[in-house]
Amino acid sequence: LSDLMLLTAGGLRAGSSLAQALEQTAAEIDVPARQEIGLMLREQRLGASFDDALAGLERRMPLEETALFAAALRISRETGGNLAETLESLGDAMRRKIAIEGKIRALTAQGRLQGWAMGLLPLVAAALLALVEPEATSALVRTRYGLATCAGIATMQLIGLVFVRRVMRIDV
Repeated sequence: LSDLMLLTAGGLRAGSSLAQALEQTAAEIDVPARQEIGLMLREQRLGASFDDALAGLERRMPLEETALFAAALRISRETGGNLAETLESLGDAMRRKIAIEGKIRALTAQGRLQGWAMGLLPLVAAALLALVEPEATSALVRTRYGLATCAGIATMQLIGLVFVRRVMRIDV
């Protein structure tokens, strides 16, 4: 969607109307966005109002970026202003957001790997212990105290995994 906004802004700066800029953008952009913008323009040509066509676009593409794009177009049509500049700044902000999300994923990769290791380590240790000492391990499965211990370990593991996921989840 950032490319869509930047291409539309370029068309507006070149002197095209909003409809012409959107048509040019639809011709140049990749397939999913091309189809949606094309459908929005067809809806308009068939008699739907601009706001209805934008609402359809938002309904078909329920993304935060689509809502921002539609809001920018609506506000520009109602109040005026420099739509090209608005779309360029939105497109640039989206590109920066994607870059920041990539950096966050890279920086939290170690924590995610630790979460996987923490979740799998007891299972691997139990499997190895069952190979080395089958009698001792069978007591964990056959006795009431062993089952209670396994349930306690599983509960603490789940709580730990939930906390690791919460720490590693960073919203941008």
